[in-house]
Amino acid sequence: MAEMLVELAAAGGASKPRPQAAVKPPAKPAPSTAAVPPRTARNAQEATLMVLGLPGTAERHTARVTEVLECWAREGRRWVGNPRAWSVVALPISSPHLSVLAAQQSHWALWVDDDLEAFRRGYRMLRQIAERGGPQRLIAVHPPGVGRQGLLSNLQYVAQDYFGIELLVLAR
Repeated sequence: MAEMLVELAAAGGASKPRPQAAVKPPAKPAPSTAAVPPRTARNAQEATLMVLGLPGTAERHTARVTEVLECWAREGRRWVGNPRAWSVVALPISSPHLSVLAAQQSHWALWVDDDLEAFRRGYRMLRQIAERGGPQRLIAVHPPGVGRQGLLSNLQYVAQDYFGIELLVLAR
């Protein structure tokens, strides 16, 4: 199923298919399943979350991410700490500073919306992240109610198997 979605996303609606052999990297070891370490009071004030895939960089866009962090904190995910302590920075994928920031910043997220084009956008974002030297580990941030089955699990599969990116999915 995920392979079919990749073909559709890669084609972008065009009638001729793109070759897949050049995209798929060699097999890599399974991603780490280690839990995210709890945040201390000291590093809670210093935490910056770089977010790719938001529709814009305005405060109303970053507020959506803060709302998700608040939801996760209410669900008992202690690593979030105080959701308001996170400095959420929306970064356009076209930023010339992506590779430099990927080396400097430790907390990255990919915004995944819940509309019909979400997989296609997510696939394109992951491809661009890989092509531009972006982060190799991201957390999938999405509106509440998006389940693990389908969209998120397919994006997680594509991220790892096609681009060598670890996409952490916290949906239930």
